[in-house]
Amino acid sequence: MSLTDLNLSSKMVIDTQGLSKSYGDVQALKSLDLQVPRHSIFGFLGPNGSGKTTTIKLLLGLAHPTAGGGAIFGLDIVQDSAEIRQRIGYLAQDPRFYDFMTARETLRFKAGFFYRGPKAQIESRIAETLELVGLADKADRSIKGFSGGERQRLGIAQAQINHPDLLILDEPAAALDPMGRHDVLEVME
Repeated sequence: MSLTDLNLSSKMVIDTQGLSKSYGDVQALKSLDLQVPRHSIFGFLGPNGSGKTTTIKLLLGLAHPTAGGGAIFGLDIVQDSAEIRQRIGYLAQDPRFYDFMTARETLRFKAGFFYRGPKAQIESRIAETLELVGLADKADRSIKGFSGGERQRLGIAQAQINHPDLLILDEPAAALDPMGRHDVLEVME
């Protein structure tokens, strides 16, 4: 790797070369070369079945490529996937929650994967995140009664609870009514 390549690579948060994924005879992703610079907002656009979610799964180490490879933060997406995931906030296309839990309990549960330390500090981060996504007034209500927009807001909150270096949102406004979509896009802004 030349000095120019090293310099360019260090400015990229995501860098893939020929990233591909096949499931039997079905090619879900074909030779993706992608470079996403640090401090940018990047989105995938394409029809259903074009490989957007497959790409996200490969980047997160939730699936393994059949060809090619990639790096996030300069770390290999296959070899270093656990370390990468510690630095990423992820919202799945269709987030699922334990309906019997409250928003606060959900964030406390998620925070438990990332934080060790004073309970007051963890609770402060939870309160800050609930405020950020506009759920502070619903923090102690059962998720079972949440609207689609409120669930998406909670999904964004759980993706941000660990102060991630990279936030990956898979169709964060999908299946929402116009008001819910507006609310979620406002939170993302």
